[in-house]
Amino acid sequence: MPAEGPSLDELEEYTKRLIPLRPGEWYRFRCTRCGRCCSGGPNVALTVYDVVRMARFLRMDWRSFLKGYVKVIIADLFPHMLLRGDERGRCLFLATRHDGTTLCVIYPARPMRCRLYPMLVESLRPARVYLDPRSPGVGQGPPKPYPARLVEHYIKERMNHYKLLARLLIEEGLEPLQALYRALEEAWREAEHGAEWADLDQIEKLGSV
Repeated sequence: MPAEGPSLDELEEYTKRLIPLRPGEWYRFRCTRCGRCCSGGPNVALTVYDVVRMARFLRMDWRSFLKGYVKVIIADLFPHMLLRGDERGRCLFLATRHDGTTLCVIYPARPMRCRLYPMLVESLRPARVYLDPRSPGVGQGPPKPYPARLVEHYIKERMNHYKLLARLLIEEGLEPLQALYRALEEAWREAEHGAEWADLDQIEKLGSV
């Protein structure tokens, strides 16, 4: 039997512990390479842009990537993509070195949510960003500035992702999986024609956490 998710009370209590971070503020975080954030899956929500970047990095087509690495959940018509985990809940792209340290084998093309963690973008407004207190690296290291360009880019991608799906689902009347496949195909064509969001060097220039 799969483990049950957190109760509503537990979610509310966790939400209260989130650390608000606003544009212009500084924060402290140093990755401890513990792999904890990569071991609770599937829990990383993906946009079509995430999927296309990862598939291209692995030299795969989007359909093969979707079948091998993504869990699709349909909720009230909208399809949601989650990065799959193994039988222990660890991300399929999480590897462990001989010395016990962990690494991401698709690090240059990792999903935007992973690129931002332990920052959580909880709305489509850049003023509503939080630090996850469960991360052992929060509060460590030298002060860092709020990564405005990275946050704004992620919000833009999320908005475009949902606008694209809404058009296909509502205006064109496609079924959920048909809409998802069409959205991925449209994003794939954009990438092939040189879309800036598909250029990993350009993504890297947006900054990091």
